[in-house]
Amino acid sequence: MEFVDLDLGSFYRVLAPRPTILVTTMNKKGEVNAAPFSFTMPVSMDPPLIAVASVASHHTYHNLEETGEMVVNIPSERILQKLWVTGEKFPQGVNELEKAGLTQMQSVQVSPPWIKECIAHMECKIEQIMECGDHQLVVGRVLKLGVQEDTLKDGLLDVELMKPLLHLGGMDFVVGDHRIKVEK
Repeated sequence: MEFVDLDLGSFYRVLAPRPTILVTTMNKKGEVNAAPFSFTMPVSMDPPLIAVASVASHHTYHNLEETGEMVVNIPSERILQKLWVTGEKFPQGVNELEKAGLTQMQSVQVSPPWIKECIAHMECKIEQIMECGDHQLVVGRVLKLGVQEDTLKDGLLDVELMKPLLHLGGMDFVVGDHRIKVEK
């Protein structure tokens, strides 16, 4: 078997597919922001911590710095097109959830909303932010976890039924055992 060298800037592409999440935040004015991320991971079970890597110039990151709160929403294949809309570049203060036709739900312990169409939600307070190259690593403590009633099977995510999105790169995703592309 032959191996080929890849450009080091492509290293993350072989760490695919990656779970896709939708992060909701609010600024101090109460304006809601939503953005998709695939640079994310759990980092601790006790305490429950999750990390998201964000570009510092994004509205999401500014809101995280300003308020210290976020909700990690877990989308499924049903809302792929709507998720893609939230990733478009909108001016500060534009509610991406409204633009995408997604529904806000009141959170319990933080200000940013849950996304009703998502299968699970994690309300988080920011514990730490670290500069990591061209991204900022944001670590949030999970304060509350909510899942759709039929989301779990034997204590694990029922992936056959829920069809979570895994990001390959660009407009390409994996759902179950098949590859799909966002349609423009």
